[in-house]
Amino acid sequence: MVSGKDDERIDFSKLEKELEAAVEADAKYWRENDAKIRAVTQKVESYEEFKDIVAAAHIKPLEKKDKISEKKPTPWNPHATKKTGTDVTSDTTLQQDKTVLPKNGHEFARDWKRYCKTNEQKYEYLINIGGEHLGQIFKTEIAFGLLGEILAALQNCFTSDHVENVFLILENLSKTKRFSLSLDFLSSAEKESCMEVFRKLKTCVDEKSGDEIPCISTDALEMLMTVFKVTP
Repeated sequence: MVSGKDDERIDFSKLEKELEAAVEADAKYWRENDAKIRAVTQKVESYEEFKDIVAAAHIKPLEKKDKISEKKPTPWNPHATKKTGTDVTSDTTLQQDKTVLPKNGHEFARDWKRYCKTNEQKYEYLINIGGEHLGQIFKTEIAFGLLGEILAALQNCFTSDHVENVFLILENLSKTKRFSLSLDFLSSAEKESCMEVFRKLKTCVDEKSGDEIPCISTDALEMLMTVFKVTP
């Protein structure tokens, strides 16, 4: 007679996968529910903005372990990655042309996490988008954790050639909704990055005349520093 022990054996691997799927489904429900409540509370201007907030509910800021990962960075420009056949999807080709800019905060966060693995890639992405467009895509709010990462990228890769670009990026971000809340949640290291990028900006402005940087006066810079809670 064949023993029924094999039939009665529990497949723990299968149970684990089913449990993980159930936990993720539950987490997704509550993330989207919180996003809907936040959107209603903010009194968004259109249904499109409401959908954007809900669609971005699953976006998570990078954690410390992600920032120090030894995993090989993925190029922001997928032209550098060889893919053929079905490996190439509409998502992975979004940044093949640098003229294709994110339309909203959800698209920015998606591309930022997918293609911008290093500070250099993040800095290039920010400079390419520009301050004015960043202000438009973050008009609802800056996703939690992004402001600190943006400041770190600007601080680490700042060059005097991009003084005006960096100033406009910071200026436009400061005008977004709930900016002060994002500022309050910066870590100590991120606040230090913020102070350092303004030190570099001030050094460049002090060294150059107003004719060389027409959009940045000493008063305008000091006013922006005040908004970012940086002591001149």
